[in-house]
Amino acid sequence: MRSGLFLLALILAATAVHATGGGPLPGLTASELAEFKEGFFAFRAPISLQQGLGPVYNMASCYPCHGHPALGGQTPKTVTRFGRITDGVFDPLDSAGGSLLQAKAIRASCAEVIPAAANVVVKRNVSSALGAGLIEAIPDQQIIDRATAEQTENAAWAGRAAIVTGVSDGLSHVGRFGWKAQEALLIDFVGRAMVDELGFTNALFPMDEAPNGNLALLAQCDSVPDPEDTIGFLDKVTHLLRYLGRPTQPSHVSNVVMQGEALFDSIGCSFCHYVGYTAVSSISAIDGQSVALYSDLLLHDIGTGDGIVQGDAHGNEFRTAPLWLVRGSEPYLHDGRAHTVAEAISAHQGQALDVRNTYLALSPSEQQAVLRFLLAR
Repeated sequence: MRSGLFLLALILAATAVHATGGGPLPGLTASELAEFKEGFFAFRAPISLQQGLGPVYNMASCYPCHGHPALGGQTPKTVTRFGRITDGVFDPLDSAGGSLLQAKAIRASCAEVIPAAANVVVKRNVSSALGAGLIEAIPDQQIIDRATAEQTENAAWAGRAAIVTGVSDGLSHVGRFGWKAQEALLIDFVGRAMVDELGFTNALFPMDEAPNGNLALLAQCDSVPDPEDTIGFLDKVTHLLRYLGRPTQPSHVSNVVMQGEALFDSIGCSFCHYVGYTAVSSISAIDGQSVALYSDLLLHDIGTGDGIVQGDAHGNEFRTAPLWLVRGSEPYLHDGRAHTVAEAISAHQGQALDVRNTYLALSPSEQQAVLRFLLAR
């Protein structure tokens, strides 16, 4: 028992950076906590060449990209996506290895490059996975109902649900993970990230990415039989993310922060940055929890689109970014162009233009109150 408590204390110490989260959800059973612990070590451990890293990849483990300001969070690291737009139609250049560039390779002869045919090349920030199990447990119908309510309340601002097909079950779901809400299920999200980011094949994605789509080069560079995940990595990391707690909030809330929250709501920010979802799950630590992530999880066009089509999302659409972890997660927006929250707000256009202008019309002290509220997330 003592060694188990010591191990839990070690995990909490390693994850609770800046007291923003990273530990397990409160109320997990002993078996769920054991699965969280297994996932914790898998998440931090590098995949070796002998296990199947690569041949092209972006990182050797999950933690370097999802370790700030707590385990499961995000970092300023970016990935590169590319494609070609011709007459308004996006081509991901799948035959050339698109649309994700794997920036590293196990040896130079296996490396990818951005194809000459690409006329769209963009950077994407890493997104946070804190509270992912709570987000997964929001029923599809709640998100669909929110989209309907937005159409009724203000069609010009309304978002739409991304409908995607689950790789693991073949069923239609409402997408919620990723910048484009391109995944709905955590196991799918983890499985795709394994092969895309680590070059680590698994039961859901059993074939390695060929460097720039070159299958002959893949055969030369990849010597580990597929699928490569012989250590249960897919299930372990899925369990970790499912049981990972939401970002913690400050215990003391000042009057200025409360004023900022009221303004945030009154000027219309909460229309998209929604807090009304509730989790429904067979896991008692998740079931019935309020999922106040400040996102409707719907696709909107706020004028920051990158042209990349993913899942059900058009090139000009992004999922509303959750705001339950703002402090310590800069830079902001999908490409990190905004170094401050104020810059991120100012970049809102399209469907968010009216709300942005209302914010800019506030007095300086009122704007500061809104910023203080957001930075308290």
